[in-house]
Amino acid sequence: MSPDAPGLWARVLVRALVVVAAGVMALGFLGPGEAVLVAGLTVLTYLLLWLRERALARAPSGGNSEGGG
Repeated sequence: MSPDAPGLWARVLVRALVVVAAGVMALGFLGPGEAVLVAGLTVLTYLLLWLRERALARAPSGGNSEGGG
């Protein structure tokens, strides 16, 4: 995904707001250490989803990858 893709910055902003909201909720319910953990895991989730999307976009689209007969 290029930086010029339509809606990219809106998605980044929404994801950042979700990370902040998750951290604030965890801070209120659990404490500061857990809030950092929740926010970090949320960021890690978004990063892994982005890497998966990128890998799927680069994969060749021809043929069946499951190897069925």
